[in-house]
Amino acid sequence: MLAGAVACAGYNLYGQLGDGTSIDAKKQVGVVGIANAVSIGAGFRFNCAIIGSGSVRCWGTNSNGQLGNGTTVSSSTPVAVSGMSTATTISGGGSHACAIVGTGGLRCWGENVWGQLGNGTTSRSTVPVTVTGITSAVSVSAGHLHSCAVLATGGVRCWGANSSGQLGNGTTTTSSVPVAVTGITDAVSVSAGSTDTCAVLQSGGVRCWGSNSNGKLGNGTTTNSSVPVVVSGITNAEAVSAGHLHTCAVLATGGMRCWGYNSYGQVGNGTTTGTESSPVVVGLTDATTVTVGDYHTCATFGSGSLSCWGYNGSGQLGDGTTVNRSLPTPVASGLCQASPNPGFTDVPAGAYFEFAVSWLVGRNITEGTGPGLYSPNAAVTRKNMAVFLWRAAGSPAGSPTSGLTDVPSGSYYEVAVNWLVAKGISTGTSPGKFSPNAVVTRKDMAVFLWRASSKLAAAPHSFSDVAAGSYYNAAVAWLAEVGISGGTSPGKFSPNNSVTRAQMALFLYRRGCGVSA
Repeated sequence: MLAGAVACAGYNLYGQLGDGTSIDAKKQVGVVGIANAVSIGAGFRFNCAIIGSGSVRCWGTNSNGQLGNGTTVSSSTPVAVSGMSTATTISGGGSHACAIVGTGGLRCWGENVWGQLGNGTTSRSTVPVTVTGITSAVSVSAGHLHSCAVLATGGVRCWGANSSGQLGNGTTTTSSVPVAVTGITDAVSVSAGSTDTCAVLQSGGVRCWGSNSNGKLGNGTTTNSSVPVVVSGITNAEAVSAGHLHTCAVLATGGMRCWGYNSYGQVGNGTTTGTESSPVVVGLTDATTVTVGDYHTCATFGSGSLSCWGYNGSGQLGDGTTVNRSLPTPVASGLCQASPNPGFTDVPAGAYFEFAVSWLVGRNITEGTGPGLYSPNAAVTRKNMAVFLWRAAGSPAGSPTSGLTDVPSGSYYEVAVNWLVAKGISTGTSPGKFSPNAVVTRKDMAVFLWRASSKLAAAPHSFSDVAAGSYYNAAVAWLAEVGISGGTSPGKFSPNNSVTRAQMALFLYRRGCGVSA
């Protein structure tokens, strides 16, 4: 995938992979409609991304408002977080998220039973609220039921649940406003886990506090601590990530050390033996970042490659299997990077739409128009478009009958049209009519794709042939902003031109893989 695109793998019941479906993926799938992400925050069954403009998109479960769009409606495609335009860093937690905004302010949203939003209340918020008293944050981390931030001064502040001392202030008292972590004045980054927290110091040392079950504080004991303790044997850390029951740190040498629970091999040393005594060495030499999940770990390398290890029951390691791994295992190329040969005689090698058609075949969106044929120059009809979008969403069943009289019962496109109407992607062309055989125009395509992608707002476009008050104006603006279409020529979108199957393949591929034009 190109820089700025986002890919996910693993469990997807709540749409947390962002590909418009609820189907698990053992290899990476593209998050739809994001081509310019600059930061990612993975939470529990939801994810968020900051895009180049400083706005934030989230997707997945939303039962506590953790998508931040003012609702509690889950979404398998990214939605815009309300009122965010200057975000620089994002972190997803248990059922809440936090972001650094502007020059160091903090805003959080979602569940707040334990005060993890930091605004002095315990009321959840489906839109971002300001964290009390923090104006100079340089690092933020949302844990399971608590949150922490590093200030420009090097101090650390935490808030939320504190039953295990994870706020680090020497107590086990919950706080709905930030409290100072004891004895840390030179932190550079922080990571909040399930019931513990760790920070990297300017010296390269690591301090952890909170629950110490399975030795996840890394100090050779299993005794909880409500104040920071020294992680044994680490003096040159550059990054740390705390998960559910284990923690990992990247060293200045490119090596990595992990500690804590290891029944699934998540510490990456080739065993499934616990590591309460001290951090163990992971066999890596050029790691640059690390992210720890509940029972698995992933690291990036100087080459730009990615490896994961640990529990893999839903394919979250992205290696194409569901086999647990106790050693770092390269993430396999997904369909966005390595789609199968489409096998169509009328799709020439090197054609601008070749890879897009291959991706359609790989996603089971099309089988072609006949044996060995794709018919790239044929016009796309409204019934074709309904089927393509429905299959791209994983062919969901159970939508109520649309009531459109020109959609025959039992037709190959009936279920797709029912879904399209139920999702609000199309209400037909006139009362009771869908016009299944009408040709799809570029403006129609724009509207279909935009509505199927949560109708996100976008910056104004520069097409002179798309009127500001037209019903498709917002859709075209979004299409241009995320790189799905740059128009047909400078300043022209050609809204009334019909769409061919080749063009449709390219539009859907760019939407589904975040690939810019």
